[in-house]
Amino acid sequence: MKMTVITDVHGNVLGAVQGHSLSEKKGDVEASVSFAPGHSTHLIEVDDDLSTIDDVDEFQQRLRHHLQQHQQQQQQQP
Repeated sequence: MKMTVITDVHGNVLGAVQGHSLSEKKGDVEASVSFAPGHSTHLIEVDDDLSTIDDVDEFQQRLRHHLQQHQQQQQQQP
């Protein structure tokens, strides 16, 4: 499953949404989400069952794990 994760300048997770789109258009109305300077968006792939987890601590732990894996992969790319 695709998720967009937002982190602050210190790498703390501020939020996550399912999918990679932060904007939507319906008819003539278009809305988008933007973030303050220093915040980063990370487009990552996570386990499909992440959306079914009810325990906040478990969700955050697994989300941080996926984010760390994503960041390590990014650093290894030339």
